[in-house]
Amino acid sequence: MSAGRVIDISPRIGAGAPVFPGDTPLSIETAFDPSSGDAVTVCKVTMSPHTGAHADAPMHVAAGPGDAASLPLDAFWGLCTVVDVVGLSVIDGPVAARMLRGAGLACERILFRTQATRLDHFPERFPHFTADGAATLAAHAGLRLVGIDTFSVDAPDSKDLPAHRALFRAGIVLLEGLDLSQVRPARYELVALPLALAGADASPVRAALRSMSAL
Repeated sequence: MSAGRVIDISPRIGAGAPVFPGDTPLSIETAFDPSSGDAVTVCKVTMSPHTGAHADAPMHVAAGPGDAASLPLDAFWGLCTVVDVVGLSVIDGPVAARMLRGAGLACERILFRTQATRLDHFPERFPHFTADGAATLAAHAGLRLVGIDTFSVDAPDSKDLPAHRALFRAGIVLLEGLDLSQVRPARYELVALPLALAGADASPVRAALRSMSAL
């Protein structure tokens, strides 16, 4: 196996990183500083686990008791397919079915590229899955992970969160907040491991793709 090309699909985050309206803004403070006589530099980070690239856990939408620490790591590591739906405002059942057919019957992980440029602010609307689009994905045998490059698999104003619930009920894990703007549709190896945050409803991930030519 060669080293190959690794593509970082985690948006760079810092102070001012966009979050869902009302969610905790990210801040980084210096707790220990050599310029103040401390032996080391140590920072303090305050953030929502839904900042940037992240994995939701079932407890986030009351779809079960599973927290971030209970998410299965092997679901976040393996072959995946990136599909392009740029220009669509929703991913409905026919779109989801067409993307799955293109990805192949053995598809275990699928990432939806909806943006040609990275989202650096929280928009009023963004592409998301309809209830039947999520149901189509949930019915696909062997699918273990669904990812998207927006802030949620559901609409920003959704209250019942049908996409989250349908996918979690099917045992499918979710990645949100990815940056797929520089990724072409193809097959890759995905690594996007969540932290073992006990009691947390989500976890940040450092998500990356490796081109199939390296495998």
